[in-house]
Amino acid sequence: MGIQDTTRLLQGMGRTYPDRVQIDELLGHIGLDGVRALQAIRGLFEGGLITAHGSACIGGMPGSELRLTEPGMAVAFGLACVEGDPRGAIAALEQHTLRQLHRHRENR
Repeated sequence: MGIQDTTRLLQGMGRTYPDRVQIDELLGHIGLDGVRALQAIRGLFEGGLITAHGSACIGGMPGSELRLTEPGMAVAFGLACVEGDPRGAIAALEQHTLRQLHRHRENR
């Protein structure tokens, strides 16, 4: 599994957000082969970047539908990198937003 594969998967999922994504449709759309794709999906699932839903079992993971988690969204929409700290990027964005809101309230 490469970082490019996982990033492409997350970006592909981001294009359909907030809908859940069918695994087979996603893989066909971004052109990953089965083994590399399953390794990438497993890594994203284990890293907390995606969740799986549904009753099918895909590559040892429960679920046939995938959904982005908040850290996964941060990567999918370019706020963080897979190899970085997506949760930290979200926290920094939240802090920045809170500071801006505080300044806005002070200026009113």
